[in-house]
Amino acid sequence: MDTGFALLLIAALVLSVVFSLLQQRTYSRATKRLGTSFIGAKDHFLVSGRGKHFLRGAIVLLVVDASTSRIVAAEAMVGSTVLARFKPRPELIGDLDTATLRTKEKMMTAAVDYATKQYWVTYKRNVAAAARK
Repeated sequence: MDTGFALLLIAALVLSVVFSLLQQRTYSRATKRLGTSFIGAKDHFLVSGRGKHFLRGAIVLLVVDASTSRIVAAEAMVGSTVLARFKPRPELIGDLDTATLRTKEKMMTAAVDYATKQYWVTYKRNVAAAARK
């Protein structure tokens, strides 16, 4: 095996790790930003969902008001590279049950559907825990 080829493979692996860490940091910052903007707001849940595909994907962050089942804040990262960033998605703000109908991209629809399911699981656990107290 040629040492140049081995070095190329190692460099590709290192770049892959670096880009993965950068993307994870972008996600962490977005969740922290959304979470801290709703500190003290009663009955608000921050949920995320993802839609994956071979070349492109989407990650969506939703803040849902449990008392009204409405999305009060939404951000999404859609793209195929690690350079994609979270951007506000005002079209998602509104009723939680119809959020998937307001998306136009296939991966965004899958991400919003996943986040909606995640919300209902989280909400049911929270209600059950409150009932036990």
